[in-house]
Amino acid sequence: MRAVIGPNGWWGPPLGLVLIAAAVLLVVWWRQQSYRWPLILVGALAAALALSAWSGVAFDVVDYRAGCDGLCAGHRGAPIPTYSGVAAGGAFLPGGFLLNSLVYLVLVLGWAALLRALLSGAENALGRGALVVVLVALMLAVAPFVLSPLFLPPPEAHVRGDPQRIAINARREVYLYDQLASFPVLRVGLEDVRPRSDNQPGMRVCLSAYTFLYIPVGHLYLDMTPEGVHSNGGGILPRSVSCWE
Repeated sequence: MRAVIGPNGWWGPPLGLVLIAAAVLLVVWWRQQSYRWPLILVGALAAALALSAWSGVAFDVVDYRAGCDGLCAGHRGAPIPTYSGVAAGGAFLPGGFLLNSLVYLVLVLGWAALLRALLSGAENALGRGALVVVLVALMLAVAPFVLSPLFLPPPEAHVRGDPQRIAINARREVYLYDQLASFPVLRVGLEDVRPRSDNQPGMRVCLSAYTFLYIPVGHLYLDMTPEGVHSNGGGILPRSVSCWE
């Protein structure tokens, strides 16, 4: 889910055409496989729009300073930004939302096609046991979404230089503080690296913490030693509280 591109580049129209072509091919495939393909398409469209809207809530890369000359613009939404950062007015990006929705539409239709094929194979292998097939379907349909933080990286600040080194060292010590969260922390994304707010030497690394289903659970912060190698303090803050207050 790493958002590394925006909707206003030269690649926007070509990407949109590729996504539309992929979606059309998947719809044609579904039309050949099931007479219920209109319902499947409507359901996939609704899911794609919902996922695109949800990404604008769950994935918030705030404007950051680390490795920037001034302030680097953040964004909301993934894998393609659907809102600009606060410094840019936090405006809704219709083009980004459309492209983002197309990405999710292709993913939903493609995953549903794969799921259908897997279920067909499972039904042939296990017989006509309805309960077994339903359990296999639930596992295949739900597990990838629930565990998505384990294999899909979140959007985050892209830093370089010494702040990047400090952030890498901080990630290695997330295990010291992630148990303070209300829910298991499955993945973190870098927000920023700034001087510590307690006037002590060293830097503070702020990370967005996510649990199952990529639900954000707050900010995980680590106060690093002056060398930036280890942390000597840290904790979890609610999502409504800034790491720098």
